[in-house]
Amino acid sequence: MRVKKFSGDTMEEAVARLREEFGRDAVILHTTRKRRWFFGRFGKTRYEVIGAIDPAVIKETAPSRSVNPNPTDILKTPDPIWPDAIQEVYTKLRKCEIPKDVAQELLKEVLTEIPNHEWKDLSKIWNHLNTAIANQIATVEPWSLDDGQRVAVLIGPTGVGKTTTIAKLAANFALVAGKKVGVITIDTYRIAAVDQLKTYADIIGIPIQVAYSPKELREAIAKMHDRDLILVDTAGRSQNNELQIAELKNYLEGINAEIHLVLSATTKEADIEDVIRVFGVLPIDRIIVTKLDETTSHGVILQACSRANVPIAFLTTGQGVPEDIEVADGWRLAELILGD
Repeated sequence: MRVKKFSGDTMEEAVARLREEFGRDAVILHTTRKRRWFFGRFGKTRYEVIGAIDPAVIKETAPSRSVNPNPTDILKTPDPIWPDAIQEVYTKLRKCEIPKDVAQELLKEVLTEIPNHEWKDLSKIWNHLNTAIANQIATVEPWSLDDGQRVAVLIGPTGVGKTTTIAKLAANFALVAGKKVGVITIDTYRIAAVDQLKTYADIIGIPIQVAYSPKELREAIAKMHDRDLILVDTAGRSQNNELQIAELKNYLEGINAEIHLVLSATTKEADIEDVIRVFGVLPIDRIIVTKLDETTSHGVILQACSRANVPIAFLTTGQGVPEDIEVADGWRLAELILGD
């Protein structure tokens, strides 16, 4: 039995996705209406359908695939030679800045689910790609903070917006969610960054401490034992400077913290590879993607998920504090990545 979850903006759309992939013989096991809640504001409503189908039924009812080209021959090669219609889709994926290997694997996955006499139906292929990407992107709900204190450290390259993101998180969890929040910064390289964070902390009404050494960081965390959430800001590190990364690793050793790698949506495809590789020496738990408003190409998001193999927690869409931040959603990200 094959079981899969399908989502849509309406229940009809979710069911249609189920029928398109599994056929009319599919069985609906469960339906859900989900309205995402974030920082006291309702998000977009999504409908989910869990369906099942016996693979034997698919095999018996599937249309003949005798039409050339043979999909097995195309898909088994490491660098497929696509038919013209599929090549057009592949070119579009690459223009969305989806890496070559990721784009090929996506197409292979989709084409194995579609009878090859329908391979010229580009809209159907695109819809299947949207579903495939949404299912590939792992996301995670925001902290409930009902299970004890959470320490979250934001790391990443210079200029990705870590300090502003911490201000957004602190304001929402403190002022809207009513949690006890504290902020620590170890970004002692930039006096302006420390002053900026202190200003935000004063406005929000939360404590802030500056740690100049690994020992002071541990002491600062201990002093905030009454806080539900401690947010730790770090100096931007270049992925080309491994000494800086080693220094950061030294700060974080022995600290029970959830590490968030902050990436800008404007980062180039080649640079994402380096960032993930270099910062990957740290135990990355989550990704935060910033500056979605500053680019029209979002393929690096899928690339980051594929390379880092961790879920995306938050997205930021502007400089506004606290409003320009939202919980990551796979379907919204799929639409952004494909330019829908």
